[in-house]
Amino acid sequence: MAFVIQLIGFLGLAMSVGAFQFKKHGQIVLCKIISALCFGLHYALLGAYSGAGLEMISAIRDVIFLYQVKKNISTTPTIIGFGAFVIGIGIFTYDGMISLLPVACKLLTTVSYGMKNEKWLRRITMPSSFLWIVYNFSIGSISGMITDCLNLASILIAMYKFDFKKSPAQQSDQG
Repeated sequence: MAFVIQLIGFLGLAMSVGAFQFKKHGQIVLCKIISALCFGLHYALLGAYSGAGLEMISAIRDVIFLYQVKKNISTTPTIIGFGAFVIGIGIFTYDGMISLLPVACKLLTTVSYGMKNEKWLRRITMPSSFLWIVYNFSIGSISGMITDCLNLASILIAMYKFDFKKSPAQQSDQG
C-alpha cells in the first residue's frame, strides 16, 4: 500500500512540476487541478487530513478560477471566499502547528491562481513550495518533498524563460 500511496504522489508531482512549463494561465491551472486531486488522495491515504482537505478544496477552487479567468470575470470575490474557506478547513483539521503550513500555502495559491497574470502567478506561488517542503518532510511524504523541490526549479526555469529572458525581437530592438 505504501508504494501505491507514493505512486499517487508521484503522479501529482508530474502534473505539478509540468504545470509551470506552460505559458498560459489555463494550461497551468488545469495541470494544477489534476495535481491537487492526486495529492488530496495521497495525503488522505497518509492520514494527513489538513493537506488532503485543502488539496480537494484547491481542485474545486481552481476549476472556478479557470472558468472565471477564461470569461474575464473578476476572481476577487472567489479569492476572498476560498481564503475564508481555507482558514475554516485549517481550523477544523488543526493538528498542531505543522498543520498551519498547508493553510498558508493554500492562501498564497488562492491569490496566485486567481490572477490572470502568469508572471505574478509564478512569483506568488514560489514561497508556498518552501512551506510545502517542510510540511511534506514532517508527514513523511517523499513524493511531496520531491514535488516541491522540483516545483521550485520549474518555477525558476519558467520565470527565466517567460518573465526575464528577452525574445529575439526584444534583443534586436536594443541592438
